[in-house]
Amino acid sequence: MTMSTMSTTVAAPMTAPPPAAKRGSGAPTLVRKIGRSPHLLEVFLCYGSWTLIMACTSLKYYGISFLELACYTALGTALYTFIEYWFHRVILHEWLSGPHGNHHKRPRNLRIIATPLIPVQVYGLMTMILFMYLFGREVSYGINCGIAIGQMTMDTVHVLFHSNWRPWYLESARSYHLFHHFTDEEFAHGLTTSFWDMVFGTLPANWYYYKKYPVLRYIQLPFPLLNFIILGFLAGDETKTHAAAKADEEKLKDHAAEYRPHGEVSPNYILVSWITVLSSWFLIDYVLASQ
Repeated sequence: MTMSTMSTTVAAPMTAPPPAAKRGSGAPTLVRKIGRSPHLLEVFLCYGSWTLIMACTSLKYYGISFLELACYTALGTALYTFIEYWFHRVILHEWLSGPHGNHHKRPRNLRIIATPLIPVQVYGLMTMILFMYLFGREVSYGINCGIAIGQMTMDTVHVLFHSNWRPWYLESARSYHLFHHFTDEEFAHGLTTSFWDMVFGTLPANWYYYKKYPVLRYIQLPFPLLNFIILGFLAGDETKTHAAAKADEEKLKDHAAEYRPHGEVSPNYILVSWITVLSSWFLIDYVLASQ
């Protein structure tokens, strides 16, 4: 073969691919980080440390008794269930219906259930300052202990409602919440109590327990889980056997392919939450107290 018979090819000039855009750069990344659903261990370390600091400060430096602290804390848990009800009914179902709709579409995705830490800490600090000016730090600390305990309780049981672990004392509460998911989203907005549903007209009259035992609708307490536990004692653990619960279970099984475990603990978020807790305590107990 001679040079004249050889076919020559001209290579196309090589061009570098355009640089890939950084996924989630800028504001969306910050929004995702702020709105990240925490692991339950992070929830307990954050709100648990806040509760411990407030309780110890009240007992040691403000001289209130254990009984007074317990009463203020109980009041705080009742106040939390009120906040929980309206947060779920208005903020999640009306203002944030898009993000909350993801939870209703994927109820088995446990990674998007627990309430983001930073927004909760912000509103917690705001309520703390408000109550401090209204009632004094002694009362404010006790009330906010109850709010923090209520938040821990709600996040924990909400994850359990959609998981496979079913302790007996959560059966009626789980059934009540699944009624909201799969029967009528306009009713049963309370996660840890049905008390505020009764007060504001969203108590489901056709929930299984109320249909079979009408008198149980009058057992209402504003404290987390208490009326559901009492209801379970009185009615027995029947949510595993009645037809409505079986239907709800089948609907959960339909979402089995979408099941995602609870996720992993982030040391960075734990560190940030503790810094926020200590900063809030310093602001309230030293900075604002000196004014």
